[in-house]
Amino acid sequence: MFNFDEGRILQEHRNGLGIVSATEKAVDEIVARGYTNIFYIGIGGTVLYASQMAHIVREEGSTIPLFVENAADFCAVSNPHFSKDSVVVIESISGDTKEVVEAVDKAHEAGAAVIGYVEKEGSPLYEKSDYLITTTGGGYYFWYTVTFRFMYHAGQFPRYEKFFEELKHMPENVVEIYKKSDSKAAAYAAAYQDEPIQYLVGSGNLEDWATCYGMCIMEEMQWMRTRPISASNFFHGTLEVIDKDTSVILIKGEDKTRPLMDRVENFVHKISAKVTVFDSKDYELTGISDEFRGILCPIIMRSAFLRVSTHLEYNRRHPLAIRRYYRRLDY
Repeated sequence: MFNFDEGRILQEHRNGLGIVSATEKAVDEIVARGYTNIFYIGIGGTVLYASQMAHIVREEGSTIPLFVENAADFCAVSNPHFSKDSVVVIESISGDTKEVVEAVDKAHEAGAAVIGYVEKEGSPLYEKSDYLITTTGGGYYFWYTVTFRFMYHAGQFPRYEKFFEELKHMPENVVEIYKKSDSKAAAYAAAYQDEPIQYLVGSGNLEDWATCYGMCIMEEMQWMRTRPISASNFFHGTLEVIDKDTSVILIKGEDKTRPLMDRVENFVHKISAKVTVFDSKDYELTGISDEFRGILCPIIMRSAFLRVSTHLEYNRRHPLAIRRYYRRLDY
C-alpha cells in the first residue's frame, strides 16, 4: 500500500495505550484534591478533538461540569465559571502553540491545575503542565482516559474497566481501518482533488471531525477551500447551494445522531453526482463490543481520513508540511 508504515502506526497507538495509567493517576489526584469544574482548552484541531469528547459526555448522559473553550477566546473573554478550583486539560503536539501557552499562564494565575498531553520535550507547555502526560501519537487515548476517568469518579461510566480492556485491541484495528479505507480514499482524491469547494458533513461526535479535517488538513495543509457543516444545520441554508456538480463528503458514525446523517445522505444523493460517504459501519473492530463502537468513531474516522490525506498529498503534488503563512509570517 502506498506510503504506509504499519509498524509506525501500531507503535503510535500502543504508545497511546501506554499513557492510560499515568493519565488515570493525574485525574485521580485531581479528584482526591477536589475540583469544581473541568475546562478542555485548545485551539484549531485540539479544541475540536476536545469537542468530540464533549459530545460523548453528553450522549452518555453525564453531568460532569465540563466546559470546552477555544484558547484565544478564553484569553480574550475568560469564563465566569473559571476559578482556582477548576482543572484545565490541554493537548499540544508542538508544546508551544501561542494561544494555548497564554491560556495555561492565565489558568495558573488563577491557581488552577493543568493536565497536559504534550509531545515535544522541553517545550513551554511541557514545562508548564502540572500533570504532564507525554508520548507520540497518543492524543485520542489521552482524551478518552481523562474524560471517562472523571465520569467514572462521578459514578457515570460504570463500563470503565470493560471499555479500557477492549481498547487494547484498537492498534491492530486501526491498521485494518487504514487498509480498508485506502481504495475509497484514493478514488476520492483522484476524482475530486481540484473541486472549487468541498462540503464536509458530520454529526454527533464526528461533527467536529468534519470541521477539523476541512480546516486543519484540506485548508491548512492542502490549500483547498472547504465548508464543514453539521448534519443538524445542513437543511437551514447549505442545502440550497448543493447542485449536481458539488463535491460532498458525508462522515457517518454510530451514535444517536446517525439518523440526521441518513437524512442528509438521502437528500444529497438526489441532487449531487459527486458524493463520497465514509461510514464507520464499514470497518470491523475486532475485540470491541457493539456498545463502544459509537464512542470510538473519532478514532475510526481519523484513521480512515489519514489515507485521504496521503492520496491528496500525492495527487496534488503538495506535501502536507508546506505552509504559506502559518508560523511563517508575524500575525
